Amino acid sequence: MISVPEALSLLRENLPEPKVVYVPVEEALGRRLAEDITSPEPSPRYTSSAMDGYAARWQDVQNVSESNPARLKLAGESQAGVPYEGVVAIGEAVRISTGAMLPDGADTVIRVEDTSEQGDVVQIMACRKQGQDVRYAGEEFIAGTVIMAHGLVVTARQVALLSAVGAHQVPVYDTPRVSLFITGTELAHHGDGDIKPYQVRDSNAPMLKCAVREAGGTLVNCMHVEDDLETTVNSMAEALEHKSDIILCSGGVSVGRHDHVKEAAERVGFQQLFWKIRQKPGKPLFVAKKGRTLLFGLPGNPVSAFMCFQNYVIPSLAALQGVDYLKKSLSARAEVAIENSGSRTDFIRVTIRDEPNTVPTVKPIPQQGSHMLTSIVKADGYIVVEPKTTLQPDDLIEVFRF
Repeated sequence: MISVPEALSLLRENLPEPKVVYVPVEEALGRRLAEDITSPEPSPRYTSSAMDGYAARWQDVQNVSESNPARLKLAGESQAGVPYEGVVAIGEAVRISTGAMLPDGADTVIRVEDTSEQGDVVQIMACRKQGQDVRYAGEEFIAGTVIMAHGLVVTARQVALLSAVGAHQVPVYDTPRVSLFITGTELAHHGDGDIKPYQVRDSNAPMLKCAVREAGGTLVNCMHVEDDLETTVNSMAEALEHKSDIILCSGGVSVGRHDHVKEAAERVGFQQLFWKIRQKPGKPLFVAKKGRTLLFGLPGNPVSAFMCFQNYVIPSLAALQGVDYLKKSLSARAEVAIENSGSRTDFIRVTIRDEPNTVPTVKPIPQQGSHMLTSIVKADGYIVVEPKTTLQPDDLIEVFRF
């Protein structure tokens, strides 16, 4: 058996490089950017009006008032998408719409409510300052500005900005491909209402399917495998044919006569990285590698499988998406003494109390049994407590959220 830090170190050393793909901007939703995005153009692209009104020269309107209006000749109009082609001369004005290009010669926009149009003349009765209601080219950012950082998850907001600057193809990390197979002849489908007395409903398949999706992976196939060596070998070979980045096996990794995952992995060419970790729950975790494919032999116990997924599979899925972590941990104080008197690292499930203007606190949930699914359902996360260690009340500890 190896320690938890040794297992994590071995895993980091054997993580495959993430793959980068270019996708249309609308397909980038929910993906992580594989590089900084630099804008090829300024924003705004051109100088325009922020209001409906009239474009004019400041020198013609700087001293106007209701009692002393300026009378300017209307030379034309600038609409959004239909700019005025001429130059605004001294004593002239041009009608302008919101978003329309500011004509050459003009430097100020006078709002409609401060004007009165009469035939081919507009009276300007108020203008606060030079350049009012003008949006200048590049005032948001100039060409060459980094507008999005590497590792950012693209949302609808980012899609809007990428589209606005003409970024049609976007570099993102490829979604990790995950194959899942569940071992256990005793398992019945979770939807079966009437099962045999010796059967249990499969909770690992639905749980792990959802966990993979939550962590940004794509499930390429899911198989139920009976406790038979040849069947297990064939299922692993099929998973490899799907070019999976990660293969998740649930069950069959202990030392019983019907535990075949480890031997089947060796038969199809996987090289063992480690097997068995000094931890609870999840001691019999088996991890192997073939090419760029990682295989995780998770315990069949649902709580153990979930905890191993949290501590080892999620960091691997994060690395395949170009980041160090998918979930941020937090620091909290122990509400009560928390003891690990055993010889293995303990993943203790806890509830978190996080109130405004205070340091969060944690306390273990009462039932920690690895056979009790409520130990993960009622918990907000877990803490890692080393053997022969006791946390005293108010001690700080890192908490990993579920």
